[in-house]
Amino acid sequence: MTYYPINLDLRGKKCLVVGGGDVAVRKVNSLLECGAEVTIVSPEITDDLLKQDGNIALISRRFLPEDLDGVFLVIAATDDRQVNAQVSQIAQDRGILINVVDDPVLCNFIVPATIRRGELQISISTGGASPALAKKIRQDLEKLYIPEYEAFVELLSKTRETVKAKYSDQSQREAAFKRLMDSDILDLIAAGQVEKAKKRAQECI
Repeated sequence: MTYYPINLDLRGKKCLVVGGGDVAVRKVNSLLECGAEVTIVSPEITDDLLKQDGNIALISRRFLPEDLDGVFLVIAATDDRQVNAQVSQIAQDRGILINVVDDPVLCNFIVPATIRRGELQISISTGGASPALAKKIRQDLEKLYIPEYEAFVELLSKTRETVKAKYSDQSQREAAFKRLMDSDILDLIAAGQVEKAKKRAQECI
């Protein structure tokens, strides 16, 4: 299976999570981080979900086909493969995006292991062949792409328009961006010298 990588805009989109256990907690948190409107359907719902803040609705019962009405994306996270298969079949019949946790055969999309550093997002996938390997690679990359990359990316975003305004020639723009990449800006941010990092960015431009 060769998957087509894609980043989805879920802001304001209706998303359904079937299941109310610990796995569902992680999935719900990820959806809420992306601005989704989340509904959880499960006869049993963990305390972590009951205390969850955000754009979330809880339905304490078993899944029904009508729960998929108007849904953009659904995640099945129950420990009952029969229920997961039912959700998958109905969702795919309706052309809805469906992910069944740890069961790629029942999915029409899979969720990669992900590192987030603000606007920087790095995704790792083995196509479902080895989630453990994807997790290990994610952990290795987390050591390389330290949390300070969030502020680094934010600073680069602010300088981008300045570079474009200053240089009309594409090769000059590329040279300026390379100076920014090759500078010690990230090291300065990691050392807590944010103002000095901003000054260095201007010098590079």
